[in-house]
Amino acid sequence: MGGNLDVSPSDSGPASPLLGTLVEVQRRTATVMGDDDTAYQCQYSPTIDLTGFSNFAVGDRVTYIRAGTQQEAMITGVLPRTSKISRPGPMDRRMDELILAANVDALVVVTTPAKPDFNPRMVDRYLALAEIFAIDAIICMNKVDLDAAMPPELDYLRGLGYPVVSVSAKQDIGLDALRKVLAGIKVVLSGPSGVGKSSLIRKLIPGAEPGVGDVRKGDGKGRHTTTSSNLYRHDGICIIDTPGIRELGIVGVSRLELAQYWRDFRPFLEHCKFRDCAHKSEPGCAVLEAVASGKLPEFRYQSYLRIQESMEE
Repeated sequence: MGGNLDVSPSDSGPASPLLGTLVEVQRRTATVMGDDDTAYQCQYSPTIDLTGFSNFAVGDRVTYIRAGTQQEAMITGVLPRTSKISRPGPMDRRMDELILAANVDALVVVTTPAKPDFNPRMVDRYLALAEIFAIDAIICMNKVDLDAAMPPELDYLRGLGYPVVSVSAKQDIGLDALRKVLAGIKVVLSGPSGVGKSSLIRKLIPGAEPGVGDVRKGDGKGRHTTTSSNLYRHDGICIIDTPGIRELGIVGVSRLELAQYWRDFRPFLEHCKFRDCAHKSEPGCAVLEAVASGKLPEFRYQSYLRIQESMEE
């Protein structure tokens, strides 16, 4: 995590460090949205101590100084993160994880009834990731103009406490309700390509221009178009759009720990006969008994098995 990083007067001159948020990150510079609502293109100060800090990310809170007659605008420090969304770091770089977004309040799981088809296992995967990152999750069913019927799986997930909002970015359906849910929090939109994440951003953030790709006719899936992370905000709504969200993996969690990130599994876990129960075929498994009796739905259990198997490969 980041640390409090102070800049001495000799580093910053007469200017006092100001507070802002990273809204776009490049290799040598970054765009800081100051708390004065002004954007500044800043360099990174060589005095920043990055010990224990993996990389800068959109959403990071930073200190910076404005450009002066003898200096460029410069980021002078990074504040501790309250949360993060990350994925494993590239094999060719010396980092265990790549931070995609910082100080996030919620992961918005965007799904669709068609084009592409509704995929409950995909939804469950992102919900588990939100639990692992210790942030809230919101489910957004986009393209309800194609089919307004709510899948029973989403009714069940709503009963677990996950908010579900039905919208159509194309037809302007339900967008006011979505705005109310997103007001005052910082979110990342997640979901497979083709579900309309970029279209939603364009509707919610006037002037935002994230890349938008058409859905391929052959398989109903979309083209992934976002190439760099950006933070968009307008009228109390704050959205981070990041290209790495599709590659999110289950990191830092063992297969035996996975079940605790399923909200509906938790009441049964302490009743399993064995403490190291993987909830697959063990005798006395309370989760298996709950599935067999209908207390836990089959779709949730199958999502759990699929992810657990992928972790074992």
